[in-house]
Amino acid sequence: MNGENLQLKKRLPRSRQLIVLLTLLLFICNSLPSFAFQPKAQVTLKANNISIGRVLAEIKKQTGLIAFYSNKVLNDQEKVSVDFRHTDVEEVMKSVLKGKSLQFEVNDKFILIKTLNETNSSLNASELSQGKLNQDITGKVIDEKGAPLPGVNVVVMGTNLATQTDGDGQFSLQNVKENAILTFSFLGYRSLQLPAKAKMKVKLEPTELNLKEVVYTGMGINRDAKTFTGATATFTGDQLKTIGNINLIQSLKSLDPAFIVVENNLKGSDPNSTPIIEIRGKTGAAGLSLNDQFGSDPNQPLFILDGFETTLQRIIDLDMNRIQSVVILKDAASTALYGSKASNGVVVVETVKPKEGKLRFSYTSDFRVEAPDLTVYNLMNSTEKLQFEKLAGRYTANTSEDQIGLDQSYSAHLTAVQQGVNTYWLNEPVQIGYTKNNSVSVSGGDQNLQYGVGFNYKLQDGVMKGSDRNGWGGNMNLVYRKSKLSIANNFSVNGTSNANSPYGSFSTWAQQNPYYKKDPDAKWLEQTSAPALNSTFILPLNVPNPLYNALLGSFNNGKSLDLTNSTNVKIELLPELRLDGGFQIAKSEGSTTVFTSPDNTMYENTDFTLKGKYINGKSEGFSYTGNALLTFGKVLGKHSITANARTELSHRFNSSLGNTYVGFPTGSNGNPRFAFGYDDNGKPSASQSVYRTANALVSANYSYNGRYLFDGSYRLDGSTSYGTNNRMTPYYAGGIGWNLANEKFIKGISWINNLKLSSNIGVTGNQNFGSVAASSVYTFNPSFNKFGQALNLTTVANPDIKAQKTLQLSNSFNFSLFNNKLGGYFQFYNKFTDNLVVSVSNASATGFTSHQENLGNLTTKGFEMRLTYNVIQNLKSRINWTISATASHTQSAYGGLGNKLSRLNATQEASKTYKRFQDGYSPSAIWAAKSLGIDPATGREMFLTPTGDYTFEYNYADIQRIGNTDPFIQGVITNAIRIKRFNVNMSMRYSQGADIINTALFNKVENISYAQLSLNQDVRALYERWQKPGDIAQFKGISLTDATQMSSRFVQRENVFSFESISVGYNFENAKWMKNMGMNGLNFSAYTNDIFRISTVKNERGIDYPFARSVSFSLRASF
Repeated sequence: MNGENLQLKKRLPRSRQLIVLLTLLLFICNSLPSFAFQPKAQVTLKANNISIGRVLAEIKKQTGLIAFYSNKVLNDQEKVSVDFRHTDVEEVMKSVLKGKSLQFEVNDKFILIKTLNETNSSLNASELSQGKLNQDITGKVIDEKGAPLPGVNVVVMGTNLATQTDGDGQFSLQNVKENAILTFSFLGYRSLQLPAKAKMKVKLEPTELNLKEVVYTGMGINRDAKTFTGATATFTGDQLKTIGNINLIQSLKSLDPAFIVVENNLKGSDPNSTPIIEIRGKTGAAGLSLNDQFGSDPNQPLFILDGFETTLQRIIDLDMNRIQSVVILKDAASTALYGSKASNGVVVVETVKPKEGKLRFSYTSDFRVEAPDLTVYNLMNSTEKLQFEKLAGRYTANTSEDQIGLDQSYSAHLTAVQQGVNTYWLNEPVQIGYTKNNSVSVSGGDQNLQYGVGFNYKLQDGVMKGSDRNGWGGNMNLVYRKSKLSIANNFSVNGTSNANSPYGSFSTWAQQNPYYKKDPDAKWLEQTSAPALNSTFILPLNVPNPLYNALLGSFNNGKSLDLTNSTNVKIELLPELRLDGGFQIAKSEGSTTVFTSPDNTMYENTDFTLKGKYINGKSEGFSYTGNALLTFGKVLGKHSITANARTELSHRFNSSLGNTYVGFPTGSNGNPRFAFGYDDNGKPSASQSVYRTANALVSANYSYNGRYLFDGSYRLDGSTSYGTNNRMTPYYAGGIGWNLANEKFIKGISWINNLKLSSNIGVTGNQNFGSVAASSVYTFNPSFNKFGQALNLTTVANPDIKAQKTLQLSNSFNFSLFNNKLGGYFQFYNKFTDNLVVSVSNASATGFTSHQENLGNLTTKGFEMRLTYNVIQNLKSRINWTISATASHTQSAYGGLGNKLSRLNATQEASKTYKRFQDGYSPSAIWAAKSLGIDPATGREMFLTPTGDYTFEYNYADIQRIGNTDPFIQGVITNAIRIKRFNVNMSMRYSQGADIINTALFNKVENISYAQLSLNQDVRALYERWQKPGDIAQFKGISLTDATQMSSRFVQRENVFSFESISVGYNFENAKWMKNMGMNGLNFSAYTNDIFRISTVKNERGIDYPFARSVSFSLRASF
């Protein structure tokens, strides 16, 4: 190591092995034992040509004993050779100091080295341990730029004497011996140990790992990661870009096991859709919780951007090159600071702040190529499709007269097949999508004023023709520091424009028959009629041409503009007391325009005055938020205390206005001026929503000697989301922790670097159900008389509505072993959400279909883990290979619902969905009838009733839980390799034990009506359906066109393995040609995302919009 041949061998005594094992066992039982056994300090060390300073460092590492000495007394750079095996510290010191005019004393805390002639005038071990000090020290601490650092901890090592620097970075200590050692430490900077002097000037350097040492909560209350009891995860902007350059969400799902992006099988890779995100499972009742017009997913986490709440769409559109760090807050101890909005977890995003120094210019270019993934489709070719239609009875009539027409139709199709027509419709609506993002930033400033300006422009084409999402953004940051005052202002403006594909849903193209020729000018692919099987009536078989409709000029577009300005002020009232204040004001506006051409085939039999439709909608938003924070921090010997008091007020107003116009002349381009009128009885739509909150918070963090930890918080929330009788709601959390690695009985174990146990409990809330539940909504009655115009009550308020509360319990075990080669954590949690806000059906006599109330509860349990192993870690050669694996498991169950949702369950049955709301079962449970398969004699499906009987009749009363869409376990395996300037990162996702509805089987193998025989289907409809008595088949008779109900035949267990991300990068650092060009840095990266996927289920993915595979490139240059 650094040219030294160093070998460390340390055998663990059995007594210490027992201690470690008992510790881990008792942690599981949630008890914290105490130990009195402490063996005599011994050292095992063998090395040649090693510095004395390194020997003393190894002694400290193995025994916890700290060496005190002056550089005038001992040259710690002098080289020695040592060979010790379980040797007492006294013998080790005698050997190391042999031949030198030095003496030493060993106490239970430190080793004091001094000259032989030092007696009463020198500091001895007894004096140091008793705190007998006799010199005054003054000094100043500055940062790497020369600016004063307030709040730096200054400790006299081995004593209880300590202080903190004031607002000017100044400090003073009384009665300190000149050969004492002072330790300077500050979050985000490297700790420094220096010998005491009468006057000192100390410079602290920032550490590259500062983001890992600090937990940024997003509200100015930051915690030391080593003494915090909450479960959090911190990632830098560089880490996020090792996964990809798409957006923040896509990177986070690969980095943290608790951050789950639920696959959307309908929207696929649609750039204009937002993902479904969960952190540690659900706290809201899916399909039951209210989502008003301005609400959001009840299970979506809270997003914080630079200290203020923001939307998921804003996070997705955020330029990744601006991100400094992301912190995920997961449990009660970490999220309770956000009270009523914290049950689903919190994602805190910090953008890059300007730094002092010379003018810096940075340019980043990101480029991505996407290709649609069409391998998941298993459709018939033209020959197979015609054969299927014949077997299914499409060309069979009851009379000879009708049979003539069907024979002619079959002959025409057969001729097309024989002529080689086999159209592949899937490639018609898709394209290769290109994304181009350019980002520029300029920053600089002096000690008092720093500035940063940035701009980015992004053009993103989707993989369906005509779909895109383009965006641009600008930001300007100013930071002013003077003495004890700091003012920061951040202004940003962002705009987007988007378009949905005029080719419509991708499922339309997957349904087209392969024996039809492509013809963009033909309105219909086929126009005919035929009698239905075993019937006397005629069914039209007019097949519209989707290519014709796609080229008519219809459109679905939108755009948005957001302006935000936030100001933060910090004032150092005292060295240990700081006052922070923040204010943000935001304005947003958006619009959507949808036009359907009057020439579309959907208007074939419509009156010409009603053909075509134009829908226009506009929305506006305005919000402001103000907060104030008082922070106290003090180090008193071994005691470290931080306390905070915070209050916040916020106001949010949203409005929308919409109009619908119908009837357009043939060939019109969507100008509403040419519309014939409105919908029948139509009128403009408008809505408004006002949402206000107020809260007060107190929190505290305490640690004793870095070993025993405590966190506590209490927050009182008021919100217009609550009923008028329950305006204020309290939330709280408390946590305890134990840093075992700082205990003496662990410090002596060389292979343990970190060992931390923590547990916390608390109550948080969920306000994602909006404000509709607490307010009555009225509309004007269009009729009026001599008494005036009346109002209609459309929504009944519930003044007793309460906030959803989630009781969270979390246990965490963090460790780092074998000189930090092996590390990770295990976390277990239990979340109990009570007072679920649900929509309950009313009796028809009330005049209202439903009302909102608190009903039932939801329990979620789970665990998550991460293991990281450094296979190779050669700092000298700059070669590193790290393997990490994550895993998570979650399960949920309803409770307390009773039969109050029986009407909703009846509605679910009528709509043939597989969801039910019953006590003891998960929101993700799949409900269906238990199938025994297909009867070989008749080709009909047989069912097993709950009583064990066989039947051919489908009965809703026989529906039972069949599966669960949540996987039993899922996670990511990552390989990260760095060889000097070259790095490779591979992330592979696995998911095991999920049950899914195979929609391809349910909709394209069965449930094919007579009218749907003219549409293309899954090839298994031809080869795997029952055709004659005696066939052993999975699917019912091929000639049966009646509806199939949901049964266990369509529920399949899915295990998935995929390459989520592969990246390769090269850093052109310190190259001579770069210096000649004035460049400070140049980085190049290449990525592939979702390039490979294996699943045990063959199902169609991306029903309305296909999934995509992508290759990306990124180039970053700084000057």
